[in-house]
Amino acid sequence: MMKKIWQDENEYYKLEPLTTKAIEKEEKELKVKLPAAYIELLKQQNGGMIIYNAFPVNEQTSWGEDFIHIEHILGLAEKDGIMQSEYLIEEWGLPKEIVLFSGDGHSWIAFDYRKTKEEPPIIYIDTEREQIIELAPNFSEFLTGLFVMEELEDTVIEVEKTEYTLEEVEAALASNDEQELIPAIDYLYENSKGNEDFIEQQLLKLLKSPQLEFKQLAANVADGFNETGLLSHVTVEKIVSVIRKDKEIEYYADMYFSEKK
Repeated sequence: MMKKIWQDENEYYKLEPLTTKAIEKEEKELKVKLPAAYIELLKQQNGGMIIYNAFPVNEQTSWGEDFIHIEHILGLAEKDGIMQSEYLIEEWGLPKEIVLFSGDGHSWIAFDYRKTKEEPPIIYIDTEREQIIELAPNFSEFLTGLFVMEELEDTVIEVEKTEYTLEEVEAALASNDEQELIPAIDYLYENSKGNEDFIEQQLLKLLKSPQLEFKQLAANVADGFNETGLLSHVTVEKIVSVIRKDKEIEYYADMYFSEKK
């Protein structure tokens, strides 16, 4: 097994400790044998955010890069983690006979069981380009290939220097332009104190965007603000209501806002 992978200070995606009974039950339901290296990793911690944020690829992704970004690995639980695969595959029109263990809608990383029932290769799926790239012949080699891409952190630092008025932020969030929207959201993260009401209003607006990618982004951002305690209980209830009524993003309600076990 590779060196330490889990982020100690981050509880996102972390599930209750794994049990042998759970492994047997969920493998039976999935009708596959999960990779031994994956099971060993989950015995250390059952899913969560990881230290390593990138994996090299032999062909360019839709972002024009020769690596993919990965922030978490899903764990194993009865109705959570990788057990959401069947629903997500149907929701996103993904190939059958795969098990998703990381991703966010735009892209996924999965165990590819289309030609085997055990020790499957690892694939990357770009949903926008309908592109599938094989990353590694097995999970062990996938773990070995993960690395820290420092440039990703540098990009965030550069965005944080942008200054806005609240009127400019509101205009950026309503622009339907990702290049304007992302820096505006980052600005709000850095300047949330005193702007709580404004942030709540803008999140609710963004969740009703006609563009799926912006609704997904809003759900992720809302989760981040909720974890910091910025959102009021009333607003969280409104956010969950909006998400549950939208078939394209309804799974985010259980992924992020369900009561922690």
